[in-house]
Amino acid sequence: MTITLRVFLCVAAFVAAIPFAEASERQIDDATLDRLLERAEENKARLGLTPEQEARVKPIMEAGRDRQLAILERYGFGRGQKPSLRMREKLKLAREMKAARSDTESALSKHMSREQMAIYKDIQDERRERMKAYLNEHKR
Repeated sequence: MTITLRVFLCVAAFVAAIPFAEASERQIDDATLDRLLERAEENKARLGLTPEQEARVKPIMEAGRDRQLAILERYGFGRGQKPSLRMREKLKLAREMKAARSDTESALSKHMSREQMAIYKDIQDERRERMKAYLNEHKR
């Protein structure tokens, strides 16, 4: 799997867990939004977050999402754009994304139990696998 694809899968998996912007700001249709919000609710239940945990975790996830999206935008991704990056740029992008994910996981681990973090990582792995399968089905 290419580094660009790995980065995309990781970001797609992460972003799918975050509540979305108002309809005027988002780039997805209502049916997709409904499915993603439903999945986010299922994951919240799987994690078993208390209301206090949810209040602490949500801003961390949103900040992590924003950081990853900002990294992608710096490399030219966004709004249907997929830049052609040189290998050095792909490696740098992958390192930055990994650091952002690691920082987010570290911050989350301060508010979630080990069991919840294991579930969180399982959820991320499941999303990556779904995205991989989707991309394989829709190759050009």
